[in-house]
Order: sequence, then C-alpha cells, then structure tokens
Amino acid sequence: MKNSFKILALAGLVLFASCQEPEEINKEFSFDSSASEALVGESVTFTDYSISVTSRTWTFQDATPATSTASSVDVVFNSSGTKTVTLEVVYKDGTTESGSKTITVLDPLSAEITAEGLTAKGCAKLGSEITFSLTDVTGDPDSYQWTFPGGTPATSTDASPKVSWSEQTNSVEVSCVITRSGDGASTTVTKNIVAGNYPLLTTRTVGDNVVDVFGFEYGEGNLAWYNWGKFPSDDAYGEHPDIMTVVDGGANGTNKCLKLDISKTVSGDVQWEHAHRNNWPNNPWLTSGCTYELSLWFRADFTVEASPLAGCFWLNIFSYVPDWLNDPLAGWTAVDNWSEIFEGDTFTPTSQTQLWQGTISTMDIQDDGTPVFGNLFSSEWQKYTFTITIDEGNAGDVFKNCYLAFGVTGTAAIVYVDEIQLNLIEE
Repeated sequence: MKNSFKILALAGLVLFASCQEPEEINKEFSFDSSASEALVGESVTFTDYSISVTSRTWTFQDATPATSTASSVDVVFNSSGTKTVTLEVVYKDGTTESGSKTITVLDPLSAEITAEGLTAKGCAKLGSEITFSLTDVTGDPDSYQWTFPGGTPATSTDASPKVSWSEQTNSVEVSCVITRSGDGASTTVTKNIVAGNYPLLTTRTVGDNVVDVFGFEYGEGNLAWYNWGKFPSDDAYGEHPDIMTVVDGGANGTNKCLKLDISKTVSGDVQWEHAHRNNWPNNPWLTSGCTYELSLWFRADFTVEASPLAGCFWLNIFSYVPDWLNDPLAGWTAVDNWSEIFEGDTFTPTSQTQLWQGTISTMDIQDDGTPVFGNLFSSEWQKYTFTITIDEGNAGDVFKNCYLAFGVTGTAAIVYVDEIQLNLIEE
C-alpha cells in the first residue's frame, strides 16, 4: 500500500510540473560591425549584442577566421567584393534566431612612412628639416593628408613634405591618411618619432599601475623617490616620505607635479635631498665622454610661517649600484632581475659616484624678510636647462643606475618640481 501511495504522489508531481508555464525570458537579437566597409587585410570587429544567449555561431565569407563562437571577434577578409556575415544564436529557452549582413571589402591599400634626416636613435633634431615619404605602397593612393603634431608645417597634402620641430617632444605620432579616389578607399598610416634629443628617463609599470616618476601625470610618481632631511623635532637626519605628495597643477600645461613640504625647516644649515635612486629599472646608464641635456621645472611657495632662510637650490647626478638592487623582497620594484631590463648584464655593486653638480640659485633675505633669488627661483613655474658632459673615468666608461638628486640647503619652503628630462645629445 505504501508503494502505491508513492507512485500516485509522483504521478501527481509530474502532472503538476507539466502544467507550469515555461519561464519567460527577455531575449533580443542584435549584432553589428565596427565598419560597413573594409579593406582586404584590414581588421574589422563584429560584436553580438543579443540578450539571453547561451551560445552563438558566426560565419564569415572568405575571411580569417571563417567561423567563431565568441561574443566579439576580429575578422580579416581575404579578397575584395561584397561579403556575407551570418550570426545564429541559441537563447536560454532553447529557441534559435539568425540573421546576416553584408560588408563591402575593397582592394588593399597600405604604405609605410619613412623619414629622412633622423638621428641614429630616431630623433628629429630641433630646427633640422626632416623629409617624410611613403614606401611599400599598395593600392595606388592618389591623395595624402599628413599631420605633424607640433611641427612646421603642422599639416600637408604633399606626397613628400619637409617638416621641422622647434620644441622638445618625446613622442610625436606622425600620421598620413592615404586615399584612392577610384573607390573612395582610405586608411591611416603612422610613425612615432622624437622631436629633439633622445629621452633617457621613462615611466615604469608596477603591477597594473603606471608609475611616472619624472612627469607625475599618473599620480603615484613619488613612490620611487626618497628624501633625506631633518625637522626641528628630529634628533637626526632621516627619510620623511610623508612630505612628498603628487598634487594638481603641473608645469608647462601638465596636470600634476611633485610637492615637497619642507616649510618647517628652521636651521640655516639644514639640507634636504630628493632623488629617484630607487627607480633603477628606468634610471639611465650614462657614458663618459657623451653630452646630455638636463631640464626640469621648479617653483616654490614662501610664507611668513615658513620663515625663509638664506640658502641655495642645487642638483647632482649620481651613479650608484647597491647590492640590494637584486633583492626580490623590494616589493615595489617592477622586476627582481637586472638582466630582464638590460639583457646580458648582471648586478655589479658600486659605490656612489658623483657625475655632475650644478646650482639653480642662491638666495638672500631682504630686511623685511622677503627672499631674493635674482629672478632664478620664484613662485611661478620656471624651466631650468643644463648641458652636461660626463668626464668621470675614461671615455666610453658606462655608469649604471644614474639618477638626479636635487636639494635645498637652509631654506624653508614648499617646493614643486615637474617635467624632469635627461636627454642624450647625439652627435
């Protein structure tokens, strides 16, 4: 009798379940491409925007890939003509839907930009004339629209224009839109160059973060800086990382800069030093006998509370390879092996070597307490530029992990620095 009851109960459950309405889902079929027209060999992205989809199948006529199940796929068509793209989707309720669209594929159109007159490292020396042209041309373009950011001229429609630059620009993307009037096909080709001297100071990546210790635009540039100084409450000199912050309002139109608050200094002989020594994966190697250009922007805020003292602002360039540079426990470093940055080289510890020393300004105090810098250092941003020839050791000697140290002696102020560049002057 118990078994009969179980069977009847199960039958009732099945009957009850079969009477339920199927679950309604919101579903929608929609897909598109990044372009309605493409060139042979040019990548086009197709994206499925359909809703409540469990699977999909793309089919691309005479293309690579020919099929795909991805929601978004990059496709290159292998020949010109009108091509058909088909998408079939399966919804969560088991139903299917499909659709197709066509895309016009034009004959190939491509070229490479060449630049005559660049230095060995790909730089356009300031004031020199660089001739741009197209090589490896495919598809017979008959019109050109060049763009030269910061150059003179800034644009051109000539097939082979001549251009010059007057200001240091570490990354210039030269572009040319080439067009074929017969079918209206067009494409853009680009080439990156440097306007000015070859830059040696670069950004670095730590995990997912880009650390810019020379321009500070990414906001965490102070991570690779150390400082050394002394406040009245300190018994001895030491590091004070809390006085270094990245703030808004950079130099030369940039967004951010490094702020150094040493306004509590009261002793006339106190020295503060700030350096990017610990940024070794991106610090340059300098060569004896070579000439470099150092430039940076400074400004300072002096207040009554700061009690400005007579002092000076100075610069040094050092080379230093401490044995802790290969310590993987230094968690902020981008890598833990020098050879990953400089292939074939290993750590060779060296003592600190001063390669160059310079002074930005000396400062005196007027009777009313106003600091006087001879218009060399002020509350307004000013750019300072130095030409440096490394004469330490013998010609050709290479100095590793070179870094800038700047400091103030006997000055109470809030100091700002930005846009630090050290560039190789190529012969």
